Amino acid sequence: MFATRQRRARTLLLGVSGLFLIVPALARAPDFAFPENLSGFARGPRTDYESRAPGYGYSVVYTNGRWKADVYVYDGGVASIPEGATSPAVATQAEHAVREIGAMVERGHYRSSQDRGVVRLNGATGRKFACRAFAIDHTALGSTESLMCITGLRGKFVKFRLSSPVAAQAPQAEAEQFITRWLAQQ
Repeated sequence: MFATRQRRARTLLLGVSGLFLIVPALARAPDFAFPENLSGFARGPRTDYESRAPGYGYSVVYTNGRWKADVYVYDGGVASIPEGATSPAVATQAEHAVREIGAMVERGHYRSSQDRGVVRLNGATGRKFACRAFAIDHTALGSTESLMCITGLRGKFVKFRLSSPVAAQAPQAEAEQFITRWLAQQ
């Protein structure tokens, strides 16, 4: 009888200690797939912002010779980020992104910027992102077209910023296809 109690106690202890191993794994931030090549875009470096500024997450760069795509993953200090593009939290982040572009003009990184308004991506992806288009006169690149799209995904904000020099005449469909294929990888 005593041996049976010991086995039960040991089994219970092992089960409880197993939970301690599982809980930290569940508490970790979700990670996302960043394939080496995606829809004709090659992955570049990952930049960590989180270690210097909690809430700022990280970004991964992709390029295809016409577009530069920065994919930002962060929580902005928001504890609960709903899925999709329609939440107030995502709307606030989209407004913040518009202000960031204006601040780049004030700091002299851009000569000017023009918010061209809301853009709707094609297909099902369009319902999952809040997007805006911009015309930016970049001090280093000259006139550029820029597309900013943001959503809530797995408890994080995921923001795409795709930019292309006007001279490259990059079709917006390439940018949309990149976003759609990235999302399909998740």
